[in-house]
Amino acid sequence: MPPSIDLSLLPGEWWLVEDQEQAAELAREVEREVPPGHDLHGLRVEAVAVKRHLKDVIFWLPDSSRWAWVHLTYKVESDPRWPDTGLVSDWPELVEELTAE
Repeated sequence: MPPSIDLSLLPGEWWLVEDQEQAAELAREVEREVPPGHDLHGLRVEAVAVKRHLKDVIFWLPDSSRWAWVHLTYKVESDPRWPDTGLVSDWPELVEELTAE
């Protein structure tokens, strides 16, 4: 279970992922997209928030207590640079990274 978060600190339209099926679908999509060598390859992820149009997703990585944000491509990638992903250790750092973009 991820720590509590405040989506109002993020730019744009973000929504909590409250539907378990949607959360599972987003986790499956990341698993499908990331190739070997990608930062998220083989890691367990939990979808926490999604930005408008379902392309940008914030995931909690429960095994390492870190956060990831991912710009989904909706295709299987072979280059480990894709999908574009950032990893941070805490929520304030995630907010800082996403507001700096």
